[in-house]
Amino acid sequence: MEDVANLVLTGPEFKQMDENMRSVTMHVIKAIPRPTISTAAPLAGAATASADGIDRISRLPVGILRNIVSRLPAKDAVRTTALAKCWRRVWHSVPLVLVDAHLLSDQSVVGRGPSIYRNTGIDAWVAAIFRTLDAMGSLADNVSHVLTVHPGPFSYVYLAGNNMMYHPDKLALWIKLLAAKGVKELVFVNLASRFDDELPIPADIFNCTALTKLYLGTWWFPDTLPRRTVAFPYLRELGLCNVHTKDEDLSFLLDRCPVLEKLMISRGLWPVCLRIHSRSLRCVQVCQGLVREINVASASRLERLLLWEAWGWDDHQFTNMSCKVKIGHAPKLHFLGFLVPGMHQLEIGNTAIKVNTKASPNTTVPSVQMLGLQVKLGTYIEARMLPSFLRCFPNIETLYVQNDDIKFWGPQTTGTSKVINLKFWKDAGPIECIQKHIKKLVLREFRGRKSELGFLKFIAENAQVLEDMVIVMTHGFSPSDNLGAKLKIFMASAKWANACCKMMVFKSPFPIQGTAWCHIRAFDFSVEDPFDVNCSEDTCGH
Repeated sequence: MEDVANLVLTGPEFKQMDENMRSVTMHVIKAIPRPTISTAAPLAGAATASADGIDRISRLPVGILRNIVSRLPAKDAVRTTALAKCWRRVWHSVPLVLVDAHLLSDQSVVGRGPSIYRNTGIDAWVAAIFRTLDAMGSLADNVSHVLTVHPGPFSYVYLAGNNMMYHPDKLALWIKLLAAKGVKELVFVNLASRFDDELPIPADIFNCTALTKLYLGTWWFPDTLPRRTVAFPYLRELGLCNVHTKDEDLSFLLDRCPVLEKLMISRGLWPVCLRIHSRSLRCVQVCQGLVREINVASASRLERLLLWEAWGWDDHQFTNMSCKVKIGHAPKLHFLGFLVPGMHQLEIGNTAIKVNTKASPNTTVPSVQMLGLQVKLGTYIEARMLPSFLRCFPNIETLYVQNDDIKFWGPQTTGTSKVINLKFWKDAGPIECIQKHIKKLVLREFRGRKSELGFLKFIAENAQVLEDMVIVMTHGFSPSDNLGAKLKIFMASAKWANACCKMMVFKSPFPIQGTAWCHIRAFDFSVEDPFDVNCSEDTCGH
């Protein structure tokens, strides 16, 4: 990741960007997966003979040599052809792994470049590759050269170093070569200087039918997608980061990915309607984007629906940031969040969830075991929706509450004179998931306000099987504030429903109000809790 970040931050394209585009670009770079190859371990010394002068590495089976070369950055992989006779054709026969940041010219390499060609007996075409990669040519030229000379297939290609508006011919060439040589994993970011510099991705991208993973950053989809029966028959992971696409094209694309398991839409600055009708999707993430509607119509394998700052959009009234989140058929949905009661209009089946909506088979999703909510606990208009939301998920075992700062959105009693305290929560009536199922509660961005204390005390006195209550201080927490000690004293007065529950207080891991999960970790199904973030602990007992 350091290679790519340095390429973006120090490159001329980044310096030419306006301030808004720089911010978006950095979010795109953070959202996409890290390259699988790093320059942290240099090739220097790899072919050094042992003390007895025997080159044991070169005596390894060809299969192992190919495995070694496949793990090297492009320049080092090419240089292995000069090590010994048995290495000469290894790079040529290994599926290409290319990260454009690794093709940046290096003066130390250039300085010793000519000597590496002497008396090696390597083929002329390999020597030409050395000279091209070691020359002070443009990054785009080097990418073109590698993609052209390697016969394929391409197992992994990561391109994030160019503003493709200045290289239209190379853009067309690269996409054709990627398709012709069977690229399997592709990350392609366009470093546009301004929003109006964004380009349509060539329609030939849909000829890359061998793709299993695809991440696109800062592109427009073609005006009309090729109407084929199958677009990406093997694609399992798709990330669209700052990609402008029409609703119908997005729907058409998802319909033509028959084995897609992971979908991420990030930094979408153009409002879309996301309709999920899939037999293969297991995880969907929508992060920091404009979304009119998220409709889980039918998703028999969907396990995770993760939202972070998925803002609503009204074409006629910009101040109305509401977004409909509709859950239809999703029998395996276990992880859901972060829902925003003040913005997301939740629908279960065909029933809109409102204040005081009663729990029934038509208004509940019993499969959800972990729920995340982003709410201003001190704001009545949002807090009053919380009980109704919680009743929709009766079997929650882990509840995350991200407490937003209310100072930007009005006083604690917005819309009414009622005070948000313990009595407010008691008046809401019984909530099944709190009484019978919640084992862990995590409250983030704790500020020590009465609304937060009332909510915590309500949970403590009603959650009969609660095992862990985790409070994460706001990022502005100072040890001199003694919030942890004050909280401990306050909670000692609670009549805990489960006397064995542990209460833990943590410092925030973020310098500012931070997100609750990492995009990449959320796609890792071996991670049991996709919302978890490591904190430094300051433990309190009750």
